[in-house]
Amino acid sequence: MKKIVLGVLLLGLFMLNGCQQLWPLLQQMNIQKPVVKLKTVQLRGLSLKGIDLEAKLSIKNPNSVGINLAGYDYELLIEKHSFLKGRQEQTLKIAGHGQSEISIPLSFSFQQLYKSFQTLKTADSINYTLRSGLTFDVPVLGKIRLPVQTTQRLPNVKMPSFKVAALKLTHLGFNGADLSLSLEVDNPNAWSLDLQNLNYQFVVNGQKWIEGILQQKLQIGQKQKQRIEIPVHLNFLEMGRSLYQLLKNPAPLEYQLTGRARLNSSIKLLGSFELPLDQRGRIKLLK
Repeated sequence: MKKIVLGVLLLGLFMLNGCQQLWPLLQQMNIQKPVVKLKTVQLRGLSLKGIDLEAKLSIKNPNSVGINLAGYDYELLIEKHSFLKGRQEQTLKIAGHGQSEISIPLSFSFQQLYKSFQTLKTADSINYTLRSGLTFDVPVLGKIRLPVQTTQRLPNVKMPSFKVAALKLTHLGFNGADLSLSLEVDNPNAWSLDLQNLNYQFVVNGQKWIEGILQQKLQIGQKQKQRIEIPVHLNFLEMGRSLYQLLKNPAPLEYQLTGRARLNSSIKLLGSFELPLDQRGRIKLLK
């Protein structure tokens, strides 16, 4: 029993002596929290389908000893409502008095966005808040989380559209007919578009009337509509005399417009893109 008591006393003296030696060392180290700053949130990708963001955070270690990043969490709020959130276990060692940075990638589709926020379909821009927290293992202090936050705006991309606005008969003869096909281009965005070319095919009542590539350059201003006039010539000898009766008949025509349009955006990141065309409907022939 005496040996046990003596052992406990010796252990206590040893621990007391160790703490007395360790405490000045800890005071000398003066352990502080790391400094985390949100440097930028960059728009890395923009298309008709969605948006790619990248947040860059800088880390500064003010201590003489190294610290470890254990991971980060994030939450993206759209119009003050939670939209995306997650956590990533990412380790990174920051040396004493060292600096480093990490990137947090975020991607989402407009389909996903509009499903959650239907009112944004007609909005010109999107308000968002990015909240993130970095978790560190710091000597003496243990595990700590340091939060950062920013609120910014993103451009909203709305799908341009092509539609058949009118089909007018300009000449009807014994061997053929001339018509004018009018297409309307609608740009619902808050930035301009340039039509580079248009590859099209126009089918009426199951018969191909015309196809071709339009190289006409056309600028469609922000929230504006423009019309494209395409001449159509029908040869009854090649396409059949039944076309003559079809054009004389006042009944509406069944049509299908297919093809691809090459457009260029005034937003550099969006740049040039292709828009597929596939529209069906009924139209009355103007005379």
